[in-house]
Amino acid sequence: MSGCCTIPPREAPAIPLWINGRPMLAMPLRFHEIREAATQRLIRRVPMVDTELAATALDAAQHATGLPLTSVSDFLGELVQALEELEGHFAGLSAVESQTHLETGKADVAHAIDFVQQLVKAIDHPEGDANVVAVDRDQSVLALAGAGLPVSAALKLVLPIVLQGRGVTLVPDAHAPSCALALAELCGQCGLPAGLLNVVYVDDAVVLSLILDHGVRQVRLFGPSAWTHRWQTAAMNWPDTITCELVTA
Repeated sequence: MSGCCTIPPREAPAIPLWINGRPMLAMPLRFHEIREAATQRLIRRVPMVDTELAATALDAAQHATGLPLTSVSDFLGELVQALEELEGHFAGLSAVESQTHLETGKADVAHAIDFVQQLVKAIDHPEGDANVVAVDRDQSVLALAGAGLPVSAALKLVLPIVLQGRGVTLVPDAHAPSCALALAELCGQCGLPAGLLNVVYVDDAVVLSLILDHGVRQVRLFGPSAWTHRWQTAAMNWPDTITCELVTA
């Protein structure tokens, strides 16, 4: 069970945002509460930030430096190794936030590792001097996740974008922010340049403001069918310059 509060209880830690390659603690007017189902103990507060702060993540993505082409393989290899070493941790996060069993979480991590390994095989590695992929500053990407975001889905939302040299801002559901944050931190540790992957927590009104007023050109969706259908229906009223893409597990 979860809810919202305006005055954060001191005993529950607030989860940080991830902007421009580092965690950012925010003190907004409203926090989303995550409670333990059995005891109702408050275990985490999620800062629901406003458009102004969330837009700094889009700005970081638009001004980020892409991975050198000759570093992509190293980054993906480091990511596979890290996921293997942290299998138990990510399996637990995935199981909790997807409301499944631990064995299902382990299977999801295995699926995530397989997805990254397939990317490694698909990449053509150039020889010679490293070339940096230029980020298209007119192609800001917003990745939206509905309730229950397993780590494999988070990777599918963001990795194809960052490997193209474009920055992406991931907006997980406020009920399940931990996989997104942990993945952003892990990618940074594995060599992803700052700003290419950002994580913020916002409500639907802020999402719409970011899409319509802050240069977003692509929206990627992963979530329950009713949730994705709602966003796809809304996208019919967006300018033609904005594309909306559904990502499947």
